[in-house]
Amino acid sequence: MFANLTESIKRRFLMELRAYWSTEPQYKDSLVPNIQGRYSFEERPQQAIIMKGASASPNSFSADHYMGTVVSYCHLAKVYGKNGTSIEWLKEDSIAIQNNSGVFPSSPGIYYVEFLEEEVVWRGEPRSKLVFYIDPLLESIDERPIGLTPTSYEVGAGSIHKGSLRVYEMPGNIPFYDGVNYSVEVSTGRIELFGALPPNTYLSVDYRYAAESSGPFLVEENGANNSAIPGVVLAFGRRGYAGDIMSVVVTSKREDSSREYGGHWEMSLDFDIMARDVYASSEIADRTAMFLYTTLRDRLAGEGIVITNVSHGGEAEETYDENGDDYFYTASISVDVMTDWFMHTPLPRYLSRVLPNTVGSDKNVSGLSDEEIAESGSPTTLTLVQSLKLLEINDPWFRNRTKDFEMIR
Repeated sequence: MFANLTESIKRRFLMELRAYWSTEPQYKDSLVPNIQGRYSFEERPQQAIIMKGASASPNSFSADHYMGTVVSYCHLAKVYGKNGTSIEWLKEDSIAIQNNSGVFPSSPGIYYVEFLEEEVVWRGEPRSKLVFYIDPLLESIDERPIGLTPTSYEVGAGSIHKGSLRVYEMPGNIPFYDGVNYSVEVSTGRIELFGALPPNTYLSVDYRYAAESSGPFLVEENGANNSAIPGVVLAFGRRGYAGDIMSVVVTSKREDSSREYGGHWEMSLDFDIMARDVYASSEIADRTAMFLYTTLRDRLAGEGIVITNVSHGGEAEETYDENGDDYFYTASISVDVMTDWFMHTPLPRYLSRVLPNTVGSDKNVSGLSDEEIAESGSPTTLTLVQSLKLLEINDPWFRNRTKDFEMIR
């Protein structure tokens, strides 16, 4: 974590400094190519800004760094038999949700992300790059299938993923089982009951179905993608490989998706500034320090990177040519930065329904009629409504006040 965090911060500062000095006609050709993170020059340049190194120390918010539970429409899950390292993390795309009138723009289900090596046009030239495809397995929860006959029904998606269908008799939430109460043709989504439903009841089905695949999408190292799955930001690191498969689980409402651990890192970045001219060295150091503490400080504060202090070090000179009495002039800048770190541990399991009995006992009862259940002495907790002797609740304060007040039941 320390290496990833410090390297990201260092790259960001170097990128911002290059962008700033590239607008200066006097320095953009001689200085910008030499704004680097290491002394990796074959010959010492005429002008340069070098980031020598970075150090950091953590600040904890709690003993185990626990921050809380993240509630989200989406979370990341691995696929059995795969390493699952190609996607570093994901999060909701709040802008996409806002632009979609506050509704999550992707349908609930499981989106399988498969990574392959393919030849693509990269910066005008064909190159072999890592890409990914999206294979959605969408889900429909509590759907009322279309009744074709008293015993024949059809789901809205037109097909059913094998093994995913769950059928319930409502409003009693009584599960039906394939081969006991019905048969199903997954290719057409047709459900055939072995007997008509009792009066005042209806079917409710849960199932998954395959949707159209999309891709390829280019994997950018240490980059992100927010268009492959609308509403989801996929972040990639440097551990992607061809053949990996991961899954993104999208739910119909926000649910507990992961536990969040986090804290603060206090970092110190040291820069060396060198030039052949003493005045150029002073000017570059002074303007760099002011840019870091004013413009860049405000820009990065909204991203969780807070520049707390910028300080100048001493100026010095180094010999460039002993025979010609020529020198290099150097200066140093130290930047103190405080930034947050977060780590999410996914919670991929969730409950869709809770039933009081085991699957075995429900299968034994699912083929019985109400009369057979009553005669058998209710082998499960399933009982007739009439035998429960339930009464509606009346508020005593409103008793016998129906003439002037509405009865609450």
